[in-house]
Amino acid sequence: MTDPFFESLYTEELYHPAPKTSIIITKPWIELNMAERDQLTKITEALRQRINPKLSLDAFQVVYSPALDLSTLLEKPQRLIYFGPAIKGLNYFELIETGSTKMVLSESLLELTANDASRQKLWIALKQLFLA
Repeated sequence: MTDPFFESLYTEELYHPAPKTSIIITKPWIELNMAERDQLTKITEALRQRINPKLSLDAFQVVYSPALDLSTLLEKPQRLIYFGPAIKGLNYFELIETGSTKMVLSESLLELTANDASRQKLWIALKQLFLA
């Protein structure tokens, strides 16, 4: 919330929760198979264990969108992780900054389950995203 009056009334961190990191998946949650859900859980658990103990799947907002379009998000996240098809002009596994949003793009969760090299590249990018 950016209301100056609200900001001056409630100055304790308790009243200013950190915005959730958005995770964009390109198929509905209900259509994710168990391997894809497990992969996402492993990613968030690794972030919690190695980067920030306060992170869990609850610290993320999982959003279904058939394509990456920041204009469709009601609130612009500080951090965003995208799992889906390649986007022309943008590279996977690189930290991208656009306005106030930092993001990392990755291949789909299903593709990650079978590709150790991609998972390692994603991990490097996620460390940059969360430690930057």
